[in-house]
Amino acid sequence: MARNHRSKTVTAKMKFSELAAQWILSVSHGVKESTLAHYRYTLERYLLPVFGSDRLSDLDEQRLEQGILQVISAASGRHKPLGASSSRECLTMLRRIYKYAAHLHLMRTVEVFVKLPQTEPCQTKPFSAQEQAALREFVLAAPTPRKVGLLLQMQLGLRIGEVCGLQWGDFDLKANVLTVCRTVSRIYCGVGCTKIVVQTPKTKSSGREIPIPYDLAALLRKLRGSANPDTWFLSGGTERPVEPRCYRKSIRGYLRRAGVRQVHLHTLRHTFATTCLQSGCDIKTLSEILGHADANVTLKRYVHSNMKRKKSEMQRVFSAVWKKYPAQLHVSA
Repeated sequence: MARNHRSKTVTAKMKFSELAAQWILSVSHGVKESTLAHYRYTLERYLLPVFGSDRLSDLDEQRLEQGILQVISAASGRHKPLGASSSRECLTMLRRIYKYAAHLHLMRTVEVFVKLPQTEPCQTKPFSAQEQAALREFVLAAPTPRKVGLLLQMQLGLRIGEVCGLQWGDFDLKANVLTVCRTVSRIYCGVGCTKIVVQTPKTKSSGREIPIPYDLAALLRKLRGSANPDTWFLSGGTERPVEPRCYRKSIRGYLRRAGVRQVHLHTLRHTFATTCLQSGCDIKTLSEILGHADANVTLKRYVHSNMKRKKSEMQRVFSAVWKKYPAQLHVSA
């Protein structure tokens, strides 16, 4: 009886910051280092300034809903108001933490319902055929691994972190196959502190083999020379890779020098997916090349229709049917 009373007293005094630290520890063994770093960033940047000093005994539905709205609206002035994606991340993490607490009988089960910000889906406009040609001409005029990295994104669909993680040993230039087996990212290590990590790809399906088109393979053979298998593709050394933040700056400079518009760098990967779809590549194959765990992700992100495509598809499907009735379709003057 006395032990139960002490337990309830400890729970009543326990703060959200202590619970959050305990939750982070509980999930740390099953996630990648970059994912754990993102969890810590979200907690320290958004949730702890609002909930950190609250006692668990005070965290009822009203307080939780009030607090998450403070986070989303940036009432404290510590950050900008959150968009739909960041708001969803914060709410999801908050729910996971208090469900963890309920599982340990540290607080009762609660449900939080708030209306999240709505944003119009932003459709990425892929590079046009003319822009793609301009980029290829720029790269081929004086090819270097950093410049060819543009083609690896635009013609193989690689993510920028995957390009940074490439070593020459990942290219089988006899079989013309690229193996994607690592990625480079910069992660959060505490207030004002970050570090670069090399780790396995984003998901299990992101580790993949991609066929290399013959012309691109020939270019890679010329670039490789006598480089060792463990030489980083972009940096040309064996000590450490080029990090995505630095490579983004290089790419923006390349886009400017090639005379094409400045875009979010994911546009290169988006251009690859769009080109494949317009050329008749099936969704399943494209999904595997892109490294998506589910073909529905490919459909949702990359399949965008327009009137030109709709007309083309309608004509393709029904033209053969109407060819059987030429006399009935003839209109006399």
